[in-house]
Amino acid sequence: MKQIKFYSLLIILLLIFSDTYSQYNETIRTGRPGQAIGAFTVGKKILQFQQGFDYNSTTIKSTEINSYLSNNVVRYGISELLEVSFLADYQNDEIKTITSDYNLQGISNFHIGFRTHIADQNKWIPSSCFQARLKLPNISNDYGNSYIAPIMIFVANWSLPKQLGLNTNWILTWDVNSAVPVEKYVVNFNFPLGKQWGGFIENYGTLIHKSLETRFDYGISYLASNDIQFDLYAGNGKNNNTTDYFVSVGISWRLNFNSKENAKN
Repeated sequence: MKQIKFYSLLIILLLIFSDTYSQYNETIRTGRPGQAIGAFTVGKKILQFQQGFDYNSTTIKSTEINSYLSNNVVRYGISELLEVSFLADYQNDEIKTITSDYNLQGISNFHIGFRTHIADQNKWIPSSCFQARLKLPNISNDYGNSYIAPIMIFVANWSLPKQLGLNTNWILTWDVNSAVPVEKYVVNFNFPLGKQWGGFIENYGTLIHKSLETRFDYGISYLASNDIQFDLYAGNGKNNNTTDYFVSVGISWRLNFNSKENAKN
């Protein structure tokens, strides 16, 4: 309850001070493809959808898990520097062990939160933002935690010459089992492949009990119009007797409810 009051107060303060300059961009900015999120909000009165379908295969010693995930993110710009968002994942796991096979199915994640842009890039000082979401409890019978779990992300991104980009995310998450947060990172290098095509390669990892698990992914995006982008990417990792890989395909699109005002910016 204290966490909810804190985030509510923070959102109110951000609403007061967050109309300084425009975040609206001519072409869509999206968190797909890849693990990293960007340093910008969607812009005032922009409703944006980011949707994907993932297949993930994980082998842990003698256990094999095949997962199918529908990922959905909705973002809305309350002001130029502040957006609210929610995330919903629907997951189906097929688990095979030496002795038995069974399935898990249901909503595996439901998050609500906000993102605020902090600063634009100034020479070597990066563009930056802060995002916080709360993972809600008791979302399905097969998945979910018993209590609210915060996820906080600090983003630092650099625009490089020749339309190259370096994006970094620094993440703290909590679960119900420990008061000590789990530390995560993402380092994303992105590059153009043509007028409408883009590519990226990315390293991301998790530090758990001083043990680092790290993975790589890579993929492409296609800008079909200023407001619609398609993507395809894949990744893999091998850590502590666990081997996994995944493939993801998705679409990002937006609706502009303030087109006249944004056209002036």
